[in-house]
Amino acid sequence: MKLKSLLFGSAAVLAAGTGARAADLPTVEPVEYVRICDAFGTGFFYIPGTDTCLKLSGYVRAESHYVDGFDDNDLTHRNHGFGFGLDHEENNWTTRVRGHVEWDARTQTDFGLIRAFIALEGTRGPRNTTANDSTNGVSSYGSGVTLASAFIQISNDWGTYTAGKFGSFFDFFGSHLYGTRIGLEDGTTDPNLFAWTFAGGNGFSFSISAEDPDSTGRRNSGDDDYEGMQLPDGVANIRVDQGWGSAQIMGAVRQIHDKQGFGGPDSGDDDDHLGFAVGAGVKIGIPGGWEVVAQADYTEGMEAYVWSGLNGLGDIDNNAAGDSDTNTAWGVRGGISGPITANLKVWGDAAFYHEEEHYSDDEGEFIAAGVGAAWTPVPGLSFGPEVAWNSWDVSESGPPATHDESEDYDVWGVMWRVQRNF
Repeated sequence: MKLKSLLFGSAAVLAAGTGARAADLPTVEPVEYVRICDAFGTGFFYIPGTDTCLKLSGYVRAESHYVDGFDDNDLTHRNHGFGFGLDHEENNWTTRVRGHVEWDARTQTDFGLIRAFIALEGTRGPRNTTANDSTNGVSSYGSGVTLASAFIQISNDWGTYTAGKFGSFFDFFGSHLYGTRIGLEDGTTDPNLFAWTFAGGNGFSFSISAEDPDSTGRRNSGDDDYEGMQLPDGVANIRVDQGWGSAQIMGAVRQIHDKQGFGGPDSGDDDDHLGFAVGAGVKIGIPGGWEVVAQADYTEGMEAYVWSGLNGLGDIDNNAAGDSDTNTAWGVRGGISGPITANLKVWGDAAFYHEEEHYSDDEGEFIAAGVGAAWTPVPGLSFGPEVAWNSWDVSESGPPATHDESEDYDVWGVMWRVQRNF
């Protein structure tokens, strides 16, 4: 009896001790594993503890370029304000490396689909990489991180509201070309903007946008001086996207808040103008994955909506009396691209632009063409060459009266790109 009591008592003590130690152990919370979000396509996952779907992506790119002019001529034109060409003091052969990352966050709410997008990229290469814009010289290398894109979009039954750094609603087609040092001067850009898009059904949409031209260099005073910007550029487009392809007509207007040219009788007084740009673009799909695309534009006083332009002509010009007026420019560009095989894609582009100043009769013409290819042995990895050429024809006349010349500048280049997307 004593032995039995002793055994039961020992068991009770052990049980009490075990319970006490278990009570002292920390409580383990349930593990919340990352869940796939398939509502917006592949690559999205739920941010733990939220209803927001996030996608991380980007690329790493390395390039090698060789650029030169025909007949070994000096292609710079610095003396008269045109910062372009290829000076023999600059490097013919250059390299560039870029890392690009993107965050795409989307949440479906009672207010509609809310999207936030950020793209950052860091680049190491020539400080000014285009062969037809050598103002800073391509002999000098540098590194930098830039905000490639950042915007908020809210989409609901009322339409889509976009605010941030986003592609201009004037732009339709830029270029298929890599175009790091030899390109088409496509003029497309991502300004800071606030826009509204209304979907009309059957693939039609209408957009209006208030855009900041100073945020991307689309405000070029040329020979005259802008005063402070009072209003944003107003941009609108009508677009259709259907099975055959897409098309768009677009327009933009600007208050050119101008200071009259120096030396005139009213020098310094306001001499405002209304600038405008119009354009149209079309893209047609061809069986087999090919596409043909083109865009044509015309402007008076909004040069950079057509192309990046001849540095020195700009949006406005003044005469000896101090009066100013808008300059004109027009251009067309287009291209074709498609697969040769499942792993080999090719493309070819061409462009032509014309610009002239109102008073001085300075003119500039630009023509460019290029072809390229990309081999993709496995998804996300591509290798490819590109060959391109462009030519500037610049005609200048007075002042002074003795200054009258016409010169051509031809540049060609070849490059090699390796890119890994993830």
